[in-house]
Amino acid sequence: MLVSFIKNLMDKFKGNKDKKILAEVLADSRAVFSSFGNNIYASDFINSVIDRIATEISKIEVVSVISKENSISRLNDDITRLFRDGVNELQTAKDFLSCCEWLRRKDKNCFIYPQWELVKSVNGNEFKRYTAFYPLAPVSAELGHFENGDWAIKFFWRDGSSSILPYDSIIHLRWRRGTSTLMGGGNDYGASDDSDTLKALQTLDEILQGLPKMIQSSLSLQGVLSVKTVLDRESMRNAGEEFENRIKTSKTGIVAIGLDGEYTPINKAMPAIPDGVLKFLKDIIRERYGISQAILDGDFSGTQHAAFFQNCLEDFILEFEQSFTNRLFTPREKDVGHRIKCYYSRVAYFDTAAKNELAKIAFESGLMTLNEVRELYGLSPLNEGGDKRLQSLNFVDANISNIYQLQDKKSR
Repeated sequence: MLVSFIKNLMDKFKGNKDKKILAEVLADSRAVFSSFGNNIYASDFINSVIDRIATEISKIEVVSVISKENSISRLNDDITRLFRDGVNELQTAKDFLSCCEWLRRKDKNCFIYPQWELVKSVNGNEFKRYTAFYPLAPVSAELGHFENGDWAIKFFWRDGSSSILPYDSIIHLRWRRGTSTLMGGGNDYGASDDSDTLKALQTLDEILQGLPKMIQSSLSLQGVLSVKTVLDRESMRNAGEEFENRIKTSKTGIVAIGLDGEYTPINKAMPAIPDGVLKFLKDIIRERYGISQAILDGDFSGTQHAAFFQNCLEDFILEFEQSFTNRLFTPREKDVGHRIKCYYSRVAYFDTAAKNELAKIAFESGLMTLNEVRELYGLSPLNEGGDKRLQSLNFVDANISNIYQLQDKKSR
């Protein structure tokens, strides 16, 4: 268990009686079992699926912006710097995002604690300056109320201790919501229902465990040697050993037998497992997470990746943006447009033909700079002139199109 590195974390909330320091921050969810039992996360297949999704989510760029009706401006504030330089002492932005998705998928709920300090501006106004974000790994969590009616959340840790925090101090990401309005999980009580997935995993595991036994059985007894000559026990054993040696040393596949005997082969056919059965079992598991076999194999088309984005990534992006925005900014800050935005480059997964078409449109419309187009093809940026935007003279600003047409008519 990790030694607590967040000193006096609870002291910021002086109205709470529970002053325990949060422990188990960034603790991993190890599950080591010799058999599945009731834990689907003992399966390498399940963990491979989650890891594929979490790896892709770790590529998201998180920035703080001011969003207005016709523009979005990036801010180089404390939040943007954290996601650029390091979210906390132990994690980069990539590690943090991957960890959040692992917790969200395995525990159905991901709790994140934003650490901050109160500072004063030059005009005397106080505001929060965020110094770190920590994903929490409690054994369980309960939602309730303080005596004043405010929402509270109680975390139970692996060492048997517990901590209580104001719920509005925690960023809460959920997965698989049922009718429960408070917790993720999938059923109506905020818990996970893994029964169908568990059945498929157990069946798949039995097939995989049975294959070595089938192979071993098929190689154990190849045939029966009947010796017609009357021999004593010792001579019989020697004759059998001689026969086995002849089988092992035969290069032609024909065994010469010196004894008057008859060899009867035993034909053992290896049981064939239909591909459709394995595909059916894996489909049941993958459908739970919305991922295709092509994505797992890394051999996918642009259309397949678009489906992967909609099924697995877009949901995380929307929830991450809204949850972080809701917790990190005051109502006034949100009114003037402060938001958390996630940027994910889908262009990187285009094939060469699609990239060529996009580059053509970008040059004609001024959509991208030269360096942005070079980045599509994995080329290094230009030191000079790389930030220029080229645009075809065949296009005109929509705001002056009428003026342009009138001038064109007069010139004729």
